[in-house]
Amino acid sequence: MNAAAEKFEHFEWLTKGITAKSPQFGDEGHGTGAKPLDYQDRLGAIAAMETQLEKAVTSVIIFGEQAKSDYEFIRNHLAKIMMNGAYEDKRREPEHIAIYHLSWLVAGMVIAFALDPEHEANFTAKGRLHLAAGVKTHQMTLKAYDRTWKQYENMMIIALEMSIKCAATAIKKYKKNTYKEVRI
Repeated sequence: MNAAAEKFEHFEWLTKGITAKSPQFGDEGHGTGAKPLDYQDRLGAIAAMETQLEKAVTSVIIFGEQAKSDYEFIRNHLAKIMMNGAYEDKRREPEHIAIYHLSWLVAGMVIAFALDPEHEANFTAKGRLHLAAGVKTHQMTLKAYDRTWKQYENMMIIALEMSIKCAATAIKKYKKNTYKEVRI
């Protein structure tokens, strides 16, 4: 199993039964006489998560572009990591781009690469910054970014990857407990 499939393995369980092609009209499971799990049971896994970031990440992974407010929540959360880190480290504002704008652009890039790990092979470091993040060459050079701002991107990546991991663990635990209750 490749890393991307392994990373999102537990999230696939949540998507069963919430698509237009998968309605189940009967109340009974196949041959068991028991009520099958439906999308409401599965979405309870999101409610059981500890942090809003985990819930938002799960929503974006499951619903994709339809989860606009959750995407913006994640992006703003990650941007704050960069802005707060730069403030604590007493970093000077970049000359040709505002720190809040740089943070917001880099946060969008971090989300894109975290949710689709195959992007990594398609971009060089310069391409990541200028094409994926949208930072223009006249706003910041790759050298300046790497020396001063790359560490905050790494902090964003760690925060997002940890929330994906925690959300996957919560789903796994919820799924196990739900099936245990169904069997009883």
